[in-house]
Amino acid sequence: MTKKTLEIGKSDFKDIVADNNYFVDKTVFIYDFLTKGAYVSLITRPKRFGKTLNLSMIEHFFDIRKTDSEKLFSEFEISKKIDFCEKHQNKYPVINISLKNIKETNWNKCLDKFKSFISKLYKKHRYLLKSDKLEKDEIQNIENIILETAQEPKFKESLENLSNY
Repeated sequence: MTKKTLEIGKSDFKDIVADNNYFVDKTVFIYDFLTKGAYVSLITRPKRFGKTLNLSMIEHFFDIRKTDSEKLFSEFEISKKIDFCEKHQNKYPVINISLKNIKETNWNKCLDKFKSFISKLYKKHRYLLKSDKLEKDEIQNIENIILETAQEPKFKESLENLSNY
């Protein structure tokens, strides 16, 4: 058995598991997150407390585009909830965002950074451009966000729109 290592600052669940780093099994949080019936979940914790890591774990569990999720979670407690895993694991599109790297000193710089961030997020969901469920104007909006040519109001509503798409 390979000796586990302790990495400080890593926040991607897959990297931690794949690199054989220590990870306190918090995977039952995924089950609680979905089954507790909360309309909104607000997770407030101090800096460096694992918020981003938990979101990454949730993303890797639910995201339909993550093909290695079953293997990734196989050693953790959540894998014992077989019916839950069969029903929910890799079954949903997931939007996972962290704005922790947007640290600008004025509104224009902040807006530019936000536009770039949102553009990259939309690129991850580029498959929507091929959807037959979206209208022409929605496809155009996605393209404009990706190209960062959309007007400011479209960027302001971009997360809500992406969720709806």
